[in-house]
Amino acid sequence: MRLDEFLRLNAPEDLAALTTAVARSSVDVWGSIPFKAGLLNETNPSGETQKAIDVYSNDLFVEALTATGHAAEVASEEMEEPAESKGRISVAMDPLDGSSNVETNNPLGSIFGFYSQRLPASGRRLVGALYVTYGAMLTLTFSFGKGVHRFVALREGGGISFQLKGVELKLPEKPEVYGFGGARKEWVPEVAHFWDSLDDRGLRNRYCGTFVGDYNQVLARGGIFSYPALVKRPKGKLRVLYECAPVAYINEQAGGYASDGKGDVLDIEPGGLADTSPLYIGNSALVHEIEERISRS
Repeated sequence: MRLDEFLRLNAPEDLAALTTAVARSSVDVWGSIPFKAGLLNETNPSGETQKAIDVYSNDLFVEALTATGHAAEVASEEMEEPAESKGRISVAMDPLDGSSNVETNNPLGSIFGFYSQRLPASGRRLVGALYVTYGAMLTLTFSFGKGVHRFVALREGGGISFQLKGVELKLPEKPEVYGFGGARKEWVPEVAHFWDSLDDRGLRNRYCGTFVGDYNQVLARGGIFSYPALVKRPKGKLRVLYECAPVAYINEQAGGYASDGKGDVLDIEPGGLADTSPLYIGNSALVHEIEERISRS
């Protein structure tokens, strides 16, 4: 089934239009990555050096999303303030997740959260979420609250179409992989002790340094991903609106759980657009276990 057919049958008009805009733009981003990998002498609002591909993908997605007429605003970690528009849905996005991995040719991604109210907002206000993976394949993985579905880009005639690759995706019951961000010496003790136990249970360490790439492995094979609380950075690194909540929404639809170490990530009420949080995400049993370890500390 083609993406346009699926959206016509399974998504409200506004979410269908926004998803279509992301899909079309992602093809251009995928094709431009090899040619826009240089560094700019600029930083984003979080103080990180921007690459040309960061700015290109941000501008491309903002223009495409606002042009649909269905976005009330588009907020991005690459911009100080959201781009205003006239629709109903507030979009929060990480336009190019993992761009520091361009030089090593690791997978990259884009993340989008579709919120029913103005930002900042709790993940409970999400009405849909989507992430793109740029790798050997270009894929869209998304949920509108009724399961997780995946489409893959295929060459068709003179262009590219998105075809259904997986429907009602679920985390495997038996976890196989884990990946944790941040330097081990900076982890809080509870995280280090939990990490030590995973190899003994037969799980394999898989970490590529791109949130989308690392979570994609968890969704496919079961397990846990974390960018945890650090000793000198107790609120972690990942942004609540742009990264944590949208992927937590998808993970919940896949049968899993996401925690900040104290409770459900989707319950966090961010005070600002750039608020960050520790994140522990994947199979429910593993995430609840590390949450309990942290709560006892």
